[in-house]
Amino acid sequence: MFQMKKLFSIFLLLFLGLLIPQALLAQETISPDSDLPILSLEQCVSLALESNPTLMISNERQDIASQSVTEAYGAFLPDLSLSRDWGKSSRTDYDAQMYAPGAFPMIDSGGDTLWFTTSVPTGDVQDETIDSEYGTWGGSANLNVFNGFSKFSTLNSNKSQLKASEATSGYTRELVIEEVSTAYYNLLRNLRLLQVAIETRDQAIQELERTETYFRLGSSAKSDVLQQKVRVENTRLDVVVADNNVKLAFVDLAFSMNRPLASAFGVDKSILQTDYNMESVNTLYGEALENRLDLASTEYNLDARNSDVTTASAALYPSVNLFGRYSRSDNESPYKFGSQVSNTTTYGYSINWNIFDRLRTWTGRSKAKANVRIAEYELEQARMNVQVEIRQLHFTQLEASRRAAVSRETIIQSQEELRLAQERFRVGAGTTLDVILAQVNLANSRGQEVQAMCDFLIAKSKMDRAVGRLRYQSLARTTND
Repeated sequence: MFQMKKLFSIFLLLFLGLLIPQALLAQETISPDSDLPILSLEQCVSLALESNPTLMISNERQDIASQSVTEAYGAFLPDLSLSRDWGKSSRTDYDAQMYAPGAFPMIDSGGDTLWFTTSVPTGDVQDETIDSEYGTWGGSANLNVFNGFSKFSTLNSNKSQLKASEATSGYTRELVIEEVSTAYYNLLRNLRLLQVAIETRDQAIQELERTETYFRLGSSAKSDVLQQKVRVENTRLDVVVADNNVKLAFVDLAFSMNRPLASAFGVDKSILQTDYNMESVNTLYGEALENRLDLASTEYNLDARNSDVTTASAALYPSVNLFGRYSRSDNESPYKFGSQVSNTTTYGYSINWNIFDRLRTWTGRSKAKANVRIAEYELEQARMNVQVEIRQLHFTQLEASRRAAVSRETIIQSQEELRLAQERFRVGAGTTLDVILAQVNLANSRGQEVQAMCDFLIAKSKMDRAVGRLRYQSLARTTND
């Protein structure tokens, strides 16, 4: 009965193995050693930094902050303006009284008669039209001398905002570098796993050939051959899955480089190695507090909010302004009183002190101080987040390094187990299932070593970003660009 169940299980496995679509197995597989142009990790990062939309947005915001600083400097300069007016008028008086030249006498103190010319109404009326032109031009200057220190505080706030924008832009570059590095290592991971799958398939094919030879010699049963055939089909499916994972990983890398439709290229496999060195959490956290750009951005934001308090307090002080104006007028109208051409020069100062502004200054100061407290809480939260992130990444590295060490020992043991299983099967002291199990264990051990190494490298890349080490790489690339 036991033998019948065993044979039934073997035939069931064989039947399921043969159900694998042959068209799927026959599709083209990417070779881990394919002859493609090689792009290093640094080249991929440089390409990603050229056209990353998020980074471009961050750079534009940095430019806006820079313009705000320039605007704040402009508040220390006077306002200058020029003006020019010109016009022409036509005036018509209807039924206007007409005048004729005349004279009237006047006797002075000496008894002499003096005659003065004048206009004498004639008694006639008619319509009279008079055309005239007028023009003025002038200039003025106004300078705010004191406005409750608001100009200085606004300038300091905008400078801090600019520094925060620069730090944010730099941190965005680091995130791009981390994203590309992660995708690059994932592609290397899947290429190495594909290589393991191909080698495991080839090993299964060799084992099938050896089993068939034993069967022809009469030292093994037909069921052993069937089991090895199922094993070969499963390894072929593993190759298909691994190959598909490679393609998906390449798509992820191309997308992180902002080139989702990029042609296939190779990657540098030599970087897939590490000595698994690690530093203490306290050392890493101290380095992060000193170098991490997102923390610097939060600190600059706190400085800006402190300056805003001074700006909001400006209305508590009087405002002092200097002004000067010059104008020249040229009016040809006969109805103008005084000279038709005149110049006017005005200068002076003005002082304005708003005693009561319906509590707007008081509420503005209160809101500004609340924003300072919010910025302080955000900085405190950001520092705690950094500490948690570093601890988590440190644990991930530690776990990956230990898994890699265990995997290396397991590989050696699995190789020896496979050798012994093959030898026992050769002499008839073992079964095909023992050999297959040893093959599976060896393949799993090799795959686990690859997974552990890539997990460690990815965690190391994230740790470099978490402690601010990518900051200098980012600045170097900025200089080169």
